[in-house]
Amino acid sequence: MAKYTLILAGLFACTSLNAQVFYTDSDVRNRNFSVAPFVQANTVFRRTVAEVVGEQPDVTDVFRGSLGTAYGLSINGTLKNFRLGLDAAQSNFAYRQGADLDNMVRTQSNYLMLRGRLGFKTEISDETTLEVWVPIAYRRLQSVQRDGSVDGVATILTSAGIELGPSIKLNENWSWFGLIGLDNAFAEFEVNPVNAYREYPLWLTMSTGIRFAL
Repeated sequence: MAKYTLILAGLFACTSLNAQVFYTDSDVRNRNFSVAPFVQANTVFRRTVAEVVGEQPDVTDVFRGSLGTAYGLSINGTLKNFRLGLDAAQSNFAYRQGADLDNMVRTQSNYLMLRGRLGFKTEISDETTLEVWVPIAYRRLQSVQRDGSVDGVATILTSAGIELGPSIKLNENWSWFGLIGLDNAFAEFEVNPVNAYREYPLWLTMSTGIRFAL
């Protein structure tokens, strides 16, 4: 009898050791906040608008966008089904403009950028998430480098746009993200433009960074 008792006790112990452990929702830690250093590359285009609504502008000069950059820190949070973000960054963009290709003036403007974002996400797999963000940005001029006079460059630029791209989970705390975006400004390049049509910046952006979930 003692022999059978020992055998049953051994089987019970083995079963207990090999048993799966299940967690309830309350046992899983929800990580609702994250911080992320990021870098961004951009190129700027020009959106021209006629002074008279409904008319096509008669563009009389040449415009070429150049490579610009931004770097900063973002804070992200989750509120029910939405994601919220706040960014602070140093941002610059550059372009060349002139009457023809032989008379181009290069301008590089450096701005302090503050940006708020509203986002949504879709789980593609356990590790990969598709993110969509709607950012609204405020830029304040810090400095200008220009071949000629720097007077008249817009000191304040506000914009809104859209960003989308994947986020890949590396482990419980760390994840990588990459976003492609389009950002449309509400103010012109120059405070006192010389052309007979309005010129608004339109940025194409590519951002990447590493998030740390708190």
